[in-house]
Amino acid sequence: MDPLSLLLRLCAAVPAPRFHTVRYAGVLAAGSKVRPHVVRTRGDDDGDDADDDERVKKGSRYWPWAALMARTFKVDVEKCPRCEGRMKLVALVQEKKSVERFLRRLGEPTDVPERASARAPPYYRSAVIRRLTSGDIAAA
Repeated sequence: MDPLSLLLRLCAAVPAPRFHTVRYAGVLAAGSKVRPHVVRTRGDDDGDDADDDERVKKGSRYWPWAALMARTFKVDVEKCPRCEGRMKLVALVQEKKSVERFLRRLGEPTDVPERASARAPPYYRSAVIRRLTSGDIAAA
């Protein structure tokens, strides 16, 4: 097969932008009345999210961050590692002075680290490419 034919076949296999290549029909279709009985929803994973489901209105795409972390990493971020109790957000520290005081208390550095210097340009094995990229066009 020549290169042009291969490229034409590859281009034909690429779908158009924003075109879904998978379509569900029957029980799995989006408008099916029995889909909720077949497809697992967020509340089916564990019974602890029942209060979250009541808070979030039906049809909303909002997921609480703790539910996303539990779903992605299988870690309950609201469970205390010491007493196994439920944790809740008490405060959100935003002021620079408060953040520095908090970091000093933990023994962490409070100053901004210096940026690393830029890396060297890539080395090309070809002398022609090196001349072209270095800006010496007259030597090329």
